[in-house]
Amino acid sequence: MGKMYSFDNKLLCGMPEIRIGDKVYPIDDRTSTVKKVLKIFSNKENDSLDSADEALKLAFGKNYGEINSMDMPFSAYQKLTETVISAMTGQEQEKEQSFHEKSD
Repeated sequence: MGKMYSFDNKLLCGMPEIRIGDKVYPIDDRTSTVKKVLKIFSNKENDSLDSADEALKLAFGKNYGEINSMDMPFSAYQKLTETVISAMTGQEQEKEQSFHEKSD
């Protein structure tokens, strides 16, 4: 008998979220969105700040304007971009899992 792999509802339906201040914003992690974001960053002609803006627009959708209007410090903006990309690609789960494996 062959191996069977299954995807549970958490993996298929769970949308990552990020808290900024008192509000929680969903992050669009659909494959089509992640492909667009990765393509933006792979284009060497793009300015990295413009790329970050475009990525956050895709990730936050209609909430981007509200987040952008916060005019947060640049270091916070950088961390936000990194966190959003990690959440979109599932890398934060890998980091969390490897941390738990090491601490056992």
